[in-house]
Amino acid sequence: MQATKVKSQKGIFLFLGLLLFISFLVMSIPKTWQEATKKDKAGNISLSESWANAVEEKIEQHQTHELYALRAANDGQYACKHCQSAQFFLKAGEIYRYGTTGVGQEGRGYSEGWLARKRLTFVHIQYGDLATVKTEEALLIGHYVIHPENLARPVQDDPSAKIYWYRLVLPPGNNNLD
Repeated sequence: MQATKVKSQKGIFLFLGLLLFISFLVMSIPKTWQEATKKDKAGNISLSESWANAVEEKIEQHQTHELYALRAANDGQYACKHCQSAQFFLKAGEIYRYGTTGVGQEGRGYSEGWLARKRLTFVHIQYGDLATVKTEEALLIGHYVIHPENLARPVQDDPSAKIYWYRLVLPPGNNNLD
């Protein structure tokens, strides 16, 4: 019990730290043209240091994206917005969602506490630039329809299908190809 409380407090502090960092970053982004530029003694105009840093951080974020999967931690019902019952049965280890992030697991909002409450595990698949991981994400989501775990389920109109268990076009946690 005490370990859970400490872990929860650690997650809260990490979240607050991330929120503070994002707030600082947003406040440091120039709001006007004058703040985004600087003029040297010769009259040449260039980017201000804060704007140049913001641009560099965005470029770096696009170059260091992560492709991940959220998997069911145990057998049970999981939320599914595109399913007729709004719930879907997954076996432990089955795919709930594919996604990408440029801010990491915690920055994306997938703290250990959140994952435990949702009964999910975060599985890293690959790192790469934004185009690479978004392309791979589209392939994974698009091919889910023929994924072996999906093919193991009955088609929706089969007598063995259940309102919460049948073949899907998308993983339960994905609502489109993005």
